[in-house]
Amino acid sequence: MSKHAKRVAAGVLATLWLAGAAAAADDTQLKMLMGDNFGRAGSILTDLIAARYQALPQKAEAIRQHAVQLIEKPPSFITGKEGREQFTTFATFLKNSAQSLEEVTTQLAKRDQEHAKTSGELSVDYLRVAAAEHFGNMITACVLCHNQFRRHALPQ
Repeated sequence: MSKHAKRVAAGVLATLWLAGAAAAADDTQLKMLMGDNFGRAGSILTDLIAARYQALPQKAEAIRQHAVQLIEKPPSFITGKEGREQFTTFATFLKNSAQSLEEVTTQLAKRDQEHAKTSGELSVDYLRVAAAEHFGNMITACVLCHNQFRRHALPQ
């Protein structure tokens, strides 16, 4: 994926989150974090496809930390006990998926480094599929949450 395509994807994803009603200062900070994480998600996808695992644990950890912030303090526009519980469930799903991605990609980076020294090739194993699944779960968590709490049409 080219740098331009990454920037466009990050901008589109950030716009998805930023579209909608104005929010309080705390909500603005959360929106900025979410926009940053949407951009990071594109970078994670590129690294997964290219089998570049070295930086992925740190990227996944940043998303996990953001999810923890969401769990601790949901945005002010999430109202009612049921809405807050549902939002927290989505944020917990995101946190767990990001943590799992971090753990798996740490192992992949270690394995690839060891294997590359002896054969020069990437090993084929289930961890690559597991990493892709955890990434998919992160995206699913985001889509589920936005579908429930951000029902605004995007500008054309």
